[in-house]
Amino acid sequence: MKVRRIKIGIRPPEDSLEEARSIARRIDAGEKLPEREEELYFSNMETLRTVLSPKRLALLWAIAEHTPQSVRELAGQVDRNIKNVSQDLAVLSRLGLVECKEQRRGVAHAPTLPYDEINLHIRLQR
Repeated sequence: MKVRRIKIGIRPPEDSLEEARSIARRIDAGEKLPEREEELYFSNMETLRTVLSPKRLALLWAIAEHTPQSVRELAGQVDRNIKNVSQDLAVLSRLGLVECKEQRRGVAHAPTLPYDEINLHIRLQR
């Protein structure tokens, strides 16, 4: 089974913009681009720490370990208020780190992980 990974790191916005321009030029030139791993970059450490707070990371670990069948079940597993867990799941979902799938019509959403691994990437020099 292939391990699904995402690379998360810190990158100045101008570096991301330059990489996007480079990729666009290569596509315009008809070049076939190699498959890349998924990436998610933040502009600074404070933003990364805010978005991937210890409580949100605990949710990711709990989903991986316990495979909860609903947000309510997950909230119980991490001993947190369901409203706060729902808000944190919404943030993680917008980032693509969590998926909430409806079990059956009208039945609770089960949070799942699209990745098996998160690799943290911090470049020290440009």
